[in-house]
Amino acid sequence: MNALRSSKWQAKLAAVPLPALSLLVGILCGLLMWLVLEPIQDRRLANLFHDELVRRLDVRAVETRHRFEQFLQEWRKVGSGLSNHWRIRNYLGSNAWHQSKNSDTQAILHQQTPEWLDPGYPKLNSIEPKHVLLLDNRATPREIYQKQSLSFDLDQLFEFYSGRNEALVTLIDQVPYLLVWSNVSYLEDDLAAVLLLIVPVDDQFLLESQSMTHDSDTLIALVDANTLKLLSSSNREMIARNSHLNDWHENYLLTSQAITRFQSMEQSLLFTTLVSRDAVEKTILNITKLAQQDRFLAALVYIIAFSVIFYLISAKISHVLIRISRFGQQALGIEQPVTKKGNQLLLLEDWVKAFFRQLISARDTLRNKQEERLRETEVLKSALFDNSMVSIVTLNQEGIIVEVNGTAFKTFGYSRSQLIGRHLEEMAIHPNDRERFRAMLTACISMSASNSNCRGQAMQAVTVNGEEKSVECSVISIRLQQQTVFNVYLRDISGQKQAQREITSLAKLASENPSPVLRINKRGVIVYANAASEPLMGYWDCERGQTLPLYWKNLVASSLKEGTTKEYEINLDSQIFSLQLAPILELEYVNIYGRDITRIRMAEMQSRQHQSELVHVCRLSTMGEMSTGLAHELNQPLSAIVNFASGCVRRMQSGKGGEPEIIDAIAQITAQAERAGEIIKRLRTLVGKRPQEHEVVNLNHLVLEVASFIEFEANRQHVEVILELSEGVLPVEVDLVQIEQVMLNLVRNAIDAMKQVDQNQRRLVLKTGRMSAREVQVLVQDSGSGIPEQTQKHLFDAFFSTKKSGMGMGLPISQKIMQDHKGMIEVESEYGHGATFRLVLPSDPTIELPGF
Repeated sequence: MNALRSSKWQAKLAAVPLPALSLLVGILCGLLMWLVLEPIQDRRLANLFHDELVRRLDVRAVETRHRFEQFLQEWRKVGSGLSNHWRIRNYLGSNAWHQSKNSDTQAILHQQTPEWLDPGYPKLNSIEPKHVLLLDNRATPREIYQKQSLSFDLDQLFEFYSGRNEALVTLIDQVPYLLVWSNVSYLEDDLAAVLLLIVPVDDQFLLESQSMTHDSDTLIALVDANTLKLLSSSNREMIARNSHLNDWHENYLLTSQAITRFQSMEQSLLFTTLVSRDAVEKTILNITKLAQQDRFLAALVYIIAFSVIFYLISAKISHVLIRISRFGQQALGIEQPVTKKGNQLLLLEDWVKAFFRQLISARDTLRNKQEERLRETEVLKSALFDNSMVSIVTLNQEGIIVEVNGTAFKTFGYSRSQLIGRHLEEMAIHPNDRERFRAMLTACISMSASNSNCRGQAMQAVTVNGEEKSVECSVISIRLQQQTVFNVYLRDISGQKQAQREITSLAKLASENPSPVLRINKRGVIVYANAASEPLMGYWDCERGQTLPLYWKNLVASSLKEGTTKEYEINLDSQIFSLQLAPILELEYVNIYGRDITRIRMAEMQSRQHQSELVHVCRLSTMGEMSTGLAHELNQPLSAIVNFASGCVRRMQSGKGGEPEIIDAIAQITAQAERAGEIIKRLRTLVGKRPQEHEVVNLNHLVLEVASFIEFEANRQHVEVILELSEGVLPVEVDLVQIEQVMLNLVRNAIDAMKQVDQNQRRLVLKTGRMSAREVQVLVQDSGSGIPEQTQKHLFDAFFSTKKSGMGMGLPISQKIMQDHKGMIEVESEYGHGATFRLVLPSDPTIELPGF
């Protein structure tokens, strides 16, 4: 009867399609898992989270107390930093402090920020002290800066002063305050004054200590350990001040800890952390609900996914088995009745056995292909091994070479037969490093060394030709079935060593530089200075790490701000330095490169001296050429003196001359003598050897002086001199003699250039005028035959002259004189139509000339 029923059930199962059956099984399994596991998971999860939250309460209490103590420590640093501020140190050296300290009157009360306190300070985050006291070295208050009136007597505070820098939390009239004591030193005094910061420890203070905003989940408070009353809390609206700690046990989980580092022995304060019980329970409930939802969704997804996947797989298997059955009938000769409906698995059991025999055959074929692929992989690995850029040598446990790649052959020059079976250290390691290599290999073989000791050790290797190479040696063990071998990697680092030596050499470049090299940061501090910079630091009177003098500090700041390189020159007692300030904007510092230019300046001074002597020689040459005119100019007043003197003698001998006539003649003699003396004086000034002296003169006056010098020469050459002088004053600051020499040279050249022109056409024009607000000019125009273009290119070359007896130095010297005066000479000429020389000089229109 049972067998009949079993066969009926099998028939019914065979009649049910496989996809539908798998879907039904998946749903039943998922529901069963949900009903069994759900209650168990809820209880375990609730207990787990409750234990975890209680544990985290202790951790959170430690963290909040640590942050609170860190906040107190930061206030201690604020007080220490304020006591070292330059404002308070300057104030301690002032008369105001000495008067206040020696006064018997009460402390000075400040409503505004006093001069010894930096505006806006002290401050930590948003918390500011309500009172800042400056006490003398006897702890007597001298100055008080307050933002609100004191609600207690100051005498209560001084019992907490221990003479050290410290921060204390204490109760004053049952109100918690933070007292920050900081000793202030000045000059040689160990204790010149004491700075006291008084900060109320209120709700805002507690919030800032935790770096958090109002939160009803976690609160902190200060509690009197004796009375268990709450003195201050981070949320005074939720936790009332002066309430008893036991009143909050029902609503909060409490943890209290003593503040040992920041309160005196007489005080007894507790730091309490409160976590809301409702928040904890609500969190547990929310987590449990979320876990239930997640499990429900996971089970639902599992049922759906399992059912869908199993349905699809079953449908696919059923479809495939139908096709395989047909294929077996047609191709493999396996006869299997195929039905279009029902469970194909039960119907094709015998056919599957035959099909697995076919699978075994396919497996053998796949194994052969896999072995072929492994052989190919082995060939690739061998190619990588031989073509590696690093020398690789494989050793057995005795340290004997068993394999070598091609790079090792090329690096050390040995053949394969020379290396196989030999010890590596004997063949390729320098004798000085062989013992170290053996120790390294032994340690790696015995596995007694750390991994770092078997990698990256620098050694010296030797090739077959005795050439030494720097290599980096690493050893890696390879465990095989029967033994362990070791790959030794020798990487050639000779080039790297050379690069390191070059980098080291470059790093020493600045220190070995014979010229000063300094680096200054944006605050004007000398960050680096080489040995050659000692004269400069002596000039500035500062050392490395110190700040430059204010003037040079401002120059550094200006160079950084403008981003341009600037040059300055300083003159020491025995040296002259040119300093170049080169800003490095991205790093915010300035490099100062010094150059000793003492010899250059001495050479320039000698050059100017030689130039002055050469100009003097040229003036003497010019005066020699003008000797005839000068003799004629002197002859006129001397002849007049002789004539007037002779006439006086004759009149006095004959007795015909009256006293008025003789007096008039003597006056004429005096006038002519003064004229001769003025000519000699001018001559001595022109040819005299003297240092350069710049003075302010009128340019028109210079032109008139030059015109008077060449008056006789012009008349003798039948040259008409035309003066076109500016009506206004043209002030210039020049060396009078040198500029006269330049003009005289140009005028004489112009007179010589007109010798080839008809006498009626010889005209010399001297014209002055202003070119711009800061430039004036003198034009020397002649009506000569002009200057050829080819000659113009060489006019200012030394020793070039168109005159047979000329030295060729007049125009080069004139050009150098004009350059020294920050001026220039220009020439314009058209051959056959004369030439024009233009002298351009700088002129300051604000200069006032005496008499104008």
